[in-house]
Amino acid sequence: MDIENDDALVGIGKSHRVIIWDGQQEREKELHWGLPSHNPDIFQIPLLKSETAIIDRPCLLLANEFGLVKRGRTVYSASLIGEPFLCIAATWRPGNRDWPDSFAALTVPAYADLAHHKDRHVGVVHPDDLFDWLMGKRPPLDLLRPFPKDSFRITPPIQQNFDDLLGAA
Repeated sequence: MDIENDDALVGIGKSHRVIIWDGQQEREKELHWGLPSHNPDIFQIPLLKSETAIIDRPCLLLANEFGLVKRGRTVYSASLIGEPFLCIAATWRPGNRDWPDSFAALTVPAYADLAHHKDRHVGVVHPDDLFDWLMGKRPPLDLLRPFPKDSFRITPPIQQNFDDLLGAA
């Protein structure tokens, strides 16, 4: 993923309210976006590949949309059709004296609606699975299953090629 150009990731290094499960109920918690890195060449880790991440403290980042911005121009933004918001899958870690409580968003292979733009992007938890995600009731990768085609509203619409763009004019 191209972290520096992804508008879903504009808030990296800043605090965000995320939803966690405290053992009794869901609650909001203010967390820093970016886990600490043990590699001196990497300051923080804002994204983790879902297939290899340790997801022992799942959390959710609420958003209206996610997408891609390159050189200040929005290439696309994606919102979930029929839903007022979406929940980006993440995992969090408690802080210590050197680093605050923090989280990293999880990435997944691109959904059908977005595959023209990227190979991977942040994972979205299906609306019916939010509590199962937070409570860890099912395996995380089962909950990060792909959405069917036409689940996301893509703005601006993806044009397959220049001829399609001319045909729409």
